Amino acid sequence: MLNVHKLKHNHPFSGVFSLLLTPFLQDGSIDWNCYDKYVDWQLSMQPNGLFAVCGSSEMGLLTLDERLSLAEIAVKRAGNMPVVATVNVSPDTGSHAEELLRMEDTGVSGVVFIPPKGMGENQERLGAYFADLADRSSVPVVLYECPLNKPHLIDPHVYSSLVVNHGIVGIKDTTCTIEGIEAKIKGAPDSIVYQANTQHMLDAIHLGAGGIMAITATAAADVVIQLWREALSQSDEAVKTHEKLVALDSALGLCYTATAKYLAALRGIPMSNVTRSNKSLSEEAAAAIREWHSSTRDL
Repeated sequence: MLNVHKLKHNHPFSGVFSLLLTPFLQDGSIDWNCYDKYVDWQLSMQPNGLFAVCGSSEMGLLTLDERLSLAEIAVKRAGNMPVVATVNVSPDTGSHAEELLRMEDTGVSGVVFIPPKGMGENQERLGAYFADLADRSSVPVVLYECPLNKPHLIDPHVYSSLVVNHGIVGIKDTTCTIEGIEAKIKGAPDSIVYQANTQHMLDAIHLGAGGIMAITATAAADVVIQLWREALSQSDEAVKTHEKLVALDSALGLCYTATAKYLAALRGIPMSNVTRSNKSLSEEAAAAIREWHSSTRDL
């Protein structure tokens, strides 16, 4: 399996992509100064790329202009590091071609497509929709099974066809099952299947997952990168690092994204816990995050 990894690692989109949060001021507007610092902090950890405008960015609650600005800033600060961003967030599918063009103008290295709400009920129609958008794109395309728009899963056969016939580069799998991610790896072995589920992360890498896009990378990308490197080198330390990330994932899930913002603040980024989803940070969640932060300072 390591030979498969070596082939995939020649692709600029392989490896760990840090998901970017959107910091907000108390009035709910974007804290642009904090965003600059946060992006630079993420870059300092040397991930393989950045995923701007994603579920963790609360993209469904951002305007198109805000999404474009977040992507453009990430691109400018990232230099030669790949930056990808979701382009079809609007509920109006008729506007997605225009949204794609405008996002490409920000300079992103690649674009991300999510299944429009309800379209996953007809996988043939979903595949045709993705194929049309992919053929319009001038940059590489990654698919994302975004849980915001259910049914959100993409059939492995549909995915394989899109890779072979329309040049799709990869997919962020959110089946949260080993069977689901393995089916995509086997169906499109030359593509990059990103693992989003922390609990199965280590097994997925061993199966041939070509990258990681997980919520733990919003505020602990350095630990995710550590796991990635340890897993590829078959280090015994990978198990311990994975256990740390599983614990973090559980803590983050209590009040996400407020929990991730709180952890980023504990680690030095002046970010408020404000979310547009109105999820507030409970004392239980804050305590869990503080405990994880305290226990991993030596990592």
